[in-house]
Amino acid sequence: MSQLEFKYAADQQYQLDAINAVCNLFRGQEFLKSRFTAGYRPVRMVRGEQLKLPGIDNTPEQLELDLYEEAFIGYANGLRLSARQLEENLHAVQEENNLPRTHDTTDGRLRDFTIEMETGTGKTYVYTRTIYELNKRYGLTKFVIVVPSVAIREGVEKSFESTSSHFKQLYDNTPLDYFVYDSGKLGNVTNFAVSSSIQVMIINIGAFNKELASDEKKGVTNIFHRPSEKLVGGHSPQELVSSCNPIVIIDEPQSVDNTEKARHAIDTLDPLFVLRYSATHRRKLNTVYQLGPVEAFQQHLVKGIVVDSVQSGSDLNGAYVRLESVDGSSGYSAKLTIDMRQDRGGQVRKKITVRTGADLYQKSNENEDYRDGWIVSNIGTEPGDEFIEFENGTYMELGETVNDPESEAVKRAQIAKTIEDHLDKQLRLRPLGIKVLSLFFIDKVEKYRAYDEQGTGWHKGEYASIFEEEYRRLATSTKWQHKYKKAGVPLPTDPEPLHQGYFAVDGKGKFKNTSESASTKADTSAFELIMQKKETLVSLPDGKDPDKDVCFIWSHSALKEGWDNPNVFQICTLVETKDTLTKRQKIGRGLRLPVNQEGERCLDPDVNVLTVICNESYKDFANGLQKEFEDGGYRFGMLTPESFTNILLKQPDGTEEKLGYERSKQVYETLEQQGLVETNGKKQGAIKAELKAAAEKGEIPLPEDIAEVEDVQEQVCNIVLHKAEKLQIRDKKQEVEVELEKDVSLDPAFQALWNRIRQTTRYELHVDTDELVDKAVEAIKQMPPVRPVEIISSAAGLNVSDSGVAADEASVHKSLVHTDAARVYDLPDPLSELSDSVGLTRSTLARILTESGRMDEFSVDPMTFLSQVSSRIESAKNQVVAKGIKYTRRPQNEWYMMDILAVNDLRAYLDQNAWKPVHHKSLYSYVVYDSSSIERPYAVELDRSEEVKVFAKLPSKFKIDTPLGSYNPDWAYVEEDEDGKQRVYFVIETKGKQRGENRPTEEAKISCAEKHFEALHLGDDFHYDVATEYHPWVES
Repeated sequence: MSQLEFKYAADQQYQLDAINAVCNLFRGQEFLKSRFTAGYRPVRMVRGEQLKLPGIDNTPEQLELDLYEEAFIGYANGLRLSARQLEENLHAVQEENNLPRTHDTTDGRLRDFTIEMETGTGKTYVYTRTIYELNKRYGLTKFVIVVPSVAIREGVEKSFESTSSHFKQLYDNTPLDYFVYDSGKLGNVTNFAVSSSIQVMIINIGAFNKELASDEKKGVTNIFHRPSEKLVGGHSPQELVSSCNPIVIIDEPQSVDNTEKARHAIDTLDPLFVLRYSATHRRKLNTVYQLGPVEAFQQHLVKGIVVDSVQSGSDLNGAYVRLESVDGSSGYSAKLTIDMRQDRGGQVRKKITVRTGADLYQKSNENEDYRDGWIVSNIGTEPGDEFIEFENGTYMELGETVNDPESEAVKRAQIAKTIEDHLDKQLRLRPLGIKVLSLFFIDKVEKYRAYDEQGTGWHKGEYASIFEEEYRRLATSTKWQHKYKKAGVPLPTDPEPLHQGYFAVDGKGKFKNTSESASTKADTSAFELIMQKKETLVSLPDGKDPDKDVCFIWSHSALKEGWDNPNVFQICTLVETKDTLTKRQKIGRGLRLPVNQEGERCLDPDVNVLTVICNESYKDFANGLQKEFEDGGYRFGMLTPESFTNILLKQPDGTEEKLGYERSKQVYETLEQQGLVETNGKKQGAIKAELKAAAEKGEIPLPEDIAEVEDVQEQVCNIVLHKAEKLQIRDKKQEVEVELEKDVSLDPAFQALWNRIRQTTRYELHVDTDELVDKAVEAIKQMPPVRPVEIISSAAGLNVSDSGVAADEASVHKSLVHTDAARVYDLPDPLSELSDSVGLTRSTLARILTESGRMDEFSVDPMTFLSQVSSRIESAKNQVVAKGIKYTRRPQNEWYMMDILAVNDLRAYLDQNAWKPVHHKSLYSYVVYDSSSIERPYAVELDRSEEVKVFAKLPSKFKIDTPLGSYNPDWAYVEEDEDGKQRVYFVIETKGKQRGENRPTEEAKISCAEKHFEALHLGDDFHYDVATEYHPWVES
């Protein structure tokens, strides 16, 4: 079997939105090839050959040698876009993405732009594709990716390697060269400057931010700033790179340009623009795209999170001590947790503050456990070296605990729970071809592998031994042997080949602890190993490669960023000293969606669940994670003036336009005036309980001119309810397995219902072309005018020197150019472009464009024109499609079978997305719902109603084909009168609005569903409808 290769989807809308947000900043930019003289090289030429003419025979004696210099031409990024046009583009992009308008300048110009994407959503993919797209649209070729650490650098390089073939297919084999900056391989820098193809340099900020202040010593300690004979023209790497005016992409800017020195280092690259990508920005400069944690989790772009809490009660026996913190601000002190003796008997665990000389026997109210030598002899407060020492020789680091009889028990329980969760997940996902990985984080290598004093031999550390003991116990147990045998899935019982450590390795080949900075050569080896093994680790065992057997990964807690593996489903942190990993960093190693053996991403949210095994309560973990998001700048439950910008207004002609910033601001101000949001301080914009209640009822007060517009109230309510939501983190203790209730499925009432709705159809589309053309023409006539882009003039003096010809930056003058001459573009074929995007024939598109009377604007700005026209045609198409569709019944052998109702290891979480019916009418043991405000109340009413005989939340596999995509109705149920003589059968779609009040695409799908059921001729006792709440049909 060939090596597994990751496959990448090119059509994920949120990624395309992030790419377009950046590319549209430069709308109106022309292709511009900017050249500079990088240096010269001597060339030796034979003069006789140079002058050779026909009929003249030059003998060797007549030939002369001639020396001259040949110029190296460098290629740089260039820009012809006025400052005003750039600002207008910025504000248009921000309005498109519901973001506040900003004008954050660097050195007097708009230079820096922020893209915020949650961990695991493909940030590196997005900026890599943005590079290709900027080249395709504007001809830009020079890019520098600046990263904060070895870990992220290795991850970026690996990403370029694994996406290479994907982007070659996507961009017609456009050449792109990437390299990691290495001061020992400066030839790459020369190629970066003189190549006309796309060039990408990946560099650590530490490689070029150490320039000395003194010009005489400039570059002594930093080769990047040191002139070198190895480079063309004898330049320094910095001089060559900056001459290219690269677009600088900063990966994790909060860790890159977080000092003045680092910001100055970025400036020395002379970037044309700076694009800043992270999930946790500290400085947000001109944010153009934002995908926050709530959106990422709600849209299932990353794994959901389940917390499996492992805790123990307090064991108050022995001299328990935990070092909580140290303080050197006013003398040396430390905060400890110890067991205090109580006067009335017994002990209680309390925190105390101690200084050098403090006796824990006295501090503990004479607890006998602390009588022997528990006197503080030394306290260390140096960051990274915090400790406390006692006269009895006990030495403790920050966060460490001694004499904790429950500590080993908790750690063992965490390891055992991780193994159990792993075995459970592995059993469920093996049929899908998904290999399950579990990750353990530890802070001391000796806990996994311990070496002897000579360093020549080693044995398994404490945690490795516990792991093997617990794995062997569980894997050989009757429970798991029976489950795996029944499923036909192999279950290895020997733990040794299943786990492996990925740690830094010293010069002797020994595992070593990783420092917080994680930047040494040995640390690099750990990252490289994890990256190189990425595909191997997600490959199922084949009996040949022992690395494929590994499914339990042990790693150092300092390796907390820059790497991940999509098939990590369990994360367990076994840290004894200070836990340096934030909760966000822990989950970040496993948030990415998993892949199967074909390298394809799994998109099933029921599968995509990350379990965190921790020794704190579910509530504490959830609250702690939410606080970290808030500390990182994400504001939960907040509205801003731009929150409603993208609300769609339905026009009388059926077209749609956006509410826009100004009217969005009016809505926000109305909510402020009504006292429904906070108006002061850090909580400004916070949603009050009254506003959430009004949104749930669909009764939010709106400005008069907006309130009457169709569909606006619902969209405002949806936005408020969405913003009011917190992170959905599941509690493992509330996990339930959803099962099919066989007796309900065999009930004659349900069988009668099923025999009706299991029939399938195919559709034919007969679109009224004249109506489609008329609607599209009317919409295009009303679209805003397409304006010409601005032209700017740049003038500068030239400096001629030995190193080449360059512009005198101090003399640069830019101005707008006003001219009667129209700009001439290399125009694309508008019919081909539109046919690809909207799927209509060339003849129909020609009619639309001709009758619209707007074709004269095509040459003004072709891409803007085509974009606007495409959206208008798509809207018109949605309106007429449902009218012209015809369904016919398929043969019986193509109808749905009962097996699509079966559930295979479906897990849900009680009171979070699952509700347990009471009256045994539901097809499933639990109702799994998407909406707690619409679907759950509907399920409760179905269960309570005396008229309802059986009901089912229809599974996602039950679909009706439509031209607008598959449609999955919500509910099916049967009502029966009290005598059991009359039955009525229902399929119901639950919405927040009644029929005819929903979005055009949703209404079109509902119309298609109506025609599907009409084609089945199910009789007068069958009804398909849209409902907001349950009302009985049969009279009791």
